[in-house]
Amino acid sequence: MDSIKLRTFAREFIESTRDYVFVRPEDRLLILRPNKIHHLNRTATDMLTALYSQAAPDVGAVVRETATRYSVPEEQVAADLERLLRSLSLVLQDREGAAPAVRRTPFGSHARELPVLSEIALTYRCQNRCTFCYASAPERGRQVPEMTTAEVRRILDTIVDDARVPTVSFTGGEPTLRPDLPDLIAYAKGRRLRTNLITNGRRCAANGYVERLASAGLDSAQVSLEAADPEVHDAVVGRPGAWDATVRGLRHLKAAGIHVHTNTTINHLNRDHLLSLVDWLGEMDQPYLSMNMVIRTGDAVGSMEIGYQEIGELVLSLKERANEAGMKFVWYSPVPLCLFNPVAHGLGSQSCSAADGLLSIAPDGSILPCSSFGQGVGNLLHEPFEVIWNRRAARYWRKKEFLPPGCRDCDLADLCCGACPLYWDERGDLSEIAGHQAPASALAHALWRARRRWLGQVRGVGLDRRA
Repeated sequence: MDSIKLRTFAREFIESTRDYVFVRPEDRLLILRPNKIHHLNRTATDMLTALYSQAAPDVGAVVRETATRYSVPEEQVAADLERLLRSLSLVLQDREGAAPAVRRTPFGSHARELPVLSEIALTYRCQNRCTFCYASAPERGRQVPEMTTAEVRRILDTIVDDARVPTVSFTGGEPTLRPDLPDLIAYAKGRRLRTNLITNGRRCAANGYVERLASAGLDSAQVSLEAADPEVHDAVVGRPGAWDATVRGLRHLKAAGIHVHTNTTINHLNRDHLLSLVDWLGEMDQPYLSMNMVIRTGDAVGSMEIGYQEIGELVLSLKERANEAGMKFVWYSPVPLCLFNPVAHGLGSQSCSAADGLLSIAPDGSILPCSSFGQGVGNLLHEPFEVIWNRRAARYWRKKEFLPPGCRDCDLADLCCGACPLYWDERGDLSEIAGHQAPASALAHALWRARRRWLGQVRGVGLDRRA
């Protein structure tokens, strides 16, 4: 490709992908919004950072500067740049295998210093009373103060400037109960964040409300829908009539052109109604749906919910049904890979992202390991992000020190990480995976429990009473 064609191709490609591609030189990470990541070598980082940081990319200058910096001919740099951009184009089309500049490396072989996703729980208030709720559980509920509009804006600035994350989800509780939500979405968009809303959809049923969110710049929404049967959904969320409002809200979001999908928490009330929900969503022409397990915190502590030993067969039946309906099935929950391996079934790896890939912020500005924890490891309104993120309690979660002793020599340990640590906290034992673990001494288990208590420090909502 000659220099003129390369300049034209590169400029057009950068402009057409600017909303989807985020280059983070701090840890040489390529983030495809919202959460798909690739690691870059130094030259790819330099060239992509230069191109995406310019309002009008000067391709010729990037080629010349790169050639000078690395003492190589400009012709070679130009050829490498074309190869890089064509590979990125294939990656954006989910065709990594055909990309000439992509190399597969072992999982966990690259360091990542900063989170990939962020979420702000604007409130723990909610119109629903879900049987498994962690946000409005009695142990938390209205006790947590809410940030002002100005304080949330400060947090958004921190997400952009310090955490260097390109996406934010507004969640709760129910974030639409905050009257300033449209203003916060608009502010986030002004900071070039991709914005997502996690909602029960009920307020979105009101005429004109979704239009306000769309005008503010909302990119996508995840609507909690627990069943296609109104009675089952209403029983799960604890509010008669909730299904009607949620489905109206879902339809309004779709009509406004906002990318929307549903998420369902698999529980004992809806487990026999999930296949019919998949069918119903297929009739709604939804391109994909997501599901997850109950996180055993808050109102779910002590409940007889579906466990790790049961979940694999159920997930595979749902994935098959979704495929038959022409939909993509997305699975969110980490599970022990010795019991069920989602990767082997094309569902990807969902290991624990506590204080790692996820920056989770409570209504009062605290950084939580994840939203199901009752306490934070520091508060962004009072301390710098870097101090909190590198605190020992945060590093405990990021370094996966909660991995059970009998799992540490497993070939899949780096991928599995022992699944959800809050699951084991609530269970109180590891009997479900005992047959798959290597022998570990009583001392090893005692040290593991001590590190969990004194280094991990914080616990799930409602689990502190079991400490």
